[in-house]
Amino acid sequence: MALRIGIREGIRTITRNSSLFLLSLLVAAISLFLLALFSLVTINLYKAIEVLDQKIEIIAFLDRRANVTSLKENIEKIKGVEEVIYVSSEQALADLKTELQDTEEILNIFEENPLPASFRIKLARDFRNAPGLREISGKIMLLAGIEETLYGGELVDQLKRVTSVIVVFDLGLLGIIIFSVIFVIFQTIKLTIFARSTEIEIMKLVGASNFFIAIPFTFEGVIQGLLGGIIAFVLTLSTYYVAGHFFGDLYFPHWWFLLGTVVAGVFFGIVGSGIAVRRFLQ
Repeated sequence: MALRIGIREGIRTITRNSSLFLLSLLVAAISLFLLALFSLVTINLYKAIEVLDQKIEIIAFLDRRANVTSLKENIEKIKGVEEVIYVSSEQALADLKTELQDTEEILNIFEENPLPASFRIKLARDFRNAPGLREISGKIMLLAGIEETLYGGELVDQLKRVTSVIVVFDLGLLGIIIFSVIFVIFQTIKLTIFARSTEIEIMKLVGASNFFIAIPFTFEGVIQGLLGGIIAFVLTLSTYYVAGHFFGDLYFPHWWFLLGTVVAGVFFGIVGSGIAVRRFLQ
């Protein structure tokens, strides 16, 4: 009974202060949109970092007398090696021609294929760093038939440092955005409470409980967060389609984003309204 009356009062509050509600809804929707947009960028950034991480590998060049089968088996036994892919000198030349399509005539100055056969050695995640690369490369160089290895350890270290900075920046920005959304909803509900302060005082004098008084404002916060989440998802979806024309295929799990923005909106609405009501009633 109290819940039904409280919800009815919440609807009356929204319709009575419709301009304030719409303004706060717009601000909440924009804040949630920024949060969703930030999440979209973050997800695709992590996907790109994951792809780059998977490309970290060691190239081992073979001499012409190497026993390819035996050498491959020995490399696969080294701890930290996930996969060994043999690339013949002919395949290496074909791949180079594909990469240099516009300047393929450069290769015509060679009378014969100058590229040696090689192994592309993919590593386990724990070894995709400069120490791991050095360790495995050193072990590979001890094997007969290996002329040289190439792995770019310094570049890998720089990539890891950049990734760490991005993660820290990501978490910091995420915290700021979440705080902003809660603050916006909190301020809106606080204004509504002050506009009805006299009515609330009368309700307290006649014995209304804090729970009963809080229901309309909590309901308003939930509706504000729910509608804000839906609007934010629509804006994010539109941005995704526009960005797709410039950046190609982006990763965007539609249903997860819809659920995420709506749940986040409702959660922030409950938290923001709860803080505002508690501070007033105290």
